[in-house]
Amino acid sequence: MAHDTLHRAAVAYLLAHQGQHLSCDRPLLVNRCIEHLQHDHATTRVVAEVAALQALGDLASRATGVHVDLDKTTSYAVFLVDPASGKRVCFTATDLLRLSRDHDFHASLAARRAASH
Repeated sequence: MAHDTLHRAAVAYLLAHQGQHLSCDRPLLVNRCIEHLQHDHATTRVVAEVAALQALGDLASRATGVHVDLDKTTSYAVFLVDPASGKRVCFTATDLLRLSRDHDFHASLAARRAASH
């Protein structure tokens, strides 16, 4: 299946289902999109996961216009552009890993709090 077709299918799925209870549970929304792509579009889990996450990024960026400057970005430095302010910011791969770990830590704390209630 062509990348564009799979991307459009992932965007359509996310748009159709984000208004449900899934919008506040991003991991569940993404996992269901992955399952949908695997089942309805006969693709592997890895390919479906990439398409779902790229579609999620596409939709999130549409709302703000923030985007990655691919001309300046390398494997080790990601440049983001905020068109509203004109600012450009750079995150190193280490910065992104740290953010990811912080996010995972806080998400696990929230999950434990919810489970204890």
